[in-house]
Amino acid sequence: MEAHQLTLTLPPTPVAVPTARRRMREAITAWPAVPTASEAVHTAELVVSELVTNAVRYAGHQPISVVAQLSDAVLRVEVSDVSRTLPKPALPSEDSEGGRGLFLVGVLADRFGTTPTDSGKCCWAEIDLAAPPPAGTAAALSLPTQRSCT
Repeated sequence: MEAHQLTLTLPPTPVAVPTARRRMREAITAWPAVPTASEAVHTAELVVSELVTNAVRYAGHQPISVVAQLSDAVLRVEVSDVSRTLPKPALPSEDSEGGRGLFLVGVLADRFGTTPTDSGKCCWAEIDLAAPPPAGTAAALSLPTQRSCT
């Protein structure tokens, strides 16, 4: 399978979220290996929304980097920012207005994690295009944990 890549640099403002989501959708639906109606398109949009939202929250005044790469039927989304604070998936209380993003990423992605970098961190998620989406809601019953950091 041919490799495809999208790279974006976005301002650390709330407008970065819909911009990243739109650009992700446009790019991956143009890649021949991804059917336009694929569940992977919707999953990638949600994953990039959650990861960019977290980056906006912690990036300070520095730009955010978004990379989406399709290779060997795996779509990898990476969002990098300058914060050295590594996120931890957790279930918020039912009254919390936030804190569900990384939980959602863990449920939707086949693999996800955070890698410290020289300038901050990279939060990433991988979506297998060849695998069918999980049936039912069984995946949402347990708290996702970081599966790997490579």
